[in-house]
Amino acid sequence: MTLSANPGDTVSIQLFPAARHEGIVGRDGYIICRSRRFGGVVSVAPSVFADGRLRENHGYIGTLEPEETVRRAEDLIGERGYDVLHHNCVHFVNWVNGLYRDTRMTNNLMHRPSLSEVAKNLLWPRW
Repeated sequence: MTLSANPGDTVSIQLFPAARHEGIVGRDGYIICRSRRFGGVVSVAPSVFADGRLRENHGYIGTLEPEETVRRAEDLIGERGYDVLHHNCVHFVNWVNGLYRDTRMTNNLMHRPSLSEVAKNLLWPRW
């Protein structure tokens, strides 16, 4: 499936009910992201980023010009390090877009079902 996206757009894949992996579309169409799998900031083909999952395009979410967002993302390629709580893909996307580091973290968690809710729905189907 081809996903129409412009440089600077934020794209994501759903990892599990309460988390997703995010990145920025670069000038070349590759996705720039901070990745646990690759140990830091990388630029990868869309198929590698998605890893068989459906990608969602959130459009441009930043406060900077899209060109500045892409430049900031490209400048970080090769930076090492990933931490799920303090240095993750959403923090990266927020920073390159000129947003506060934790801006969307709280929103993501508040709008997703908790793992206990997911488990309850799986174990106790509604009739």
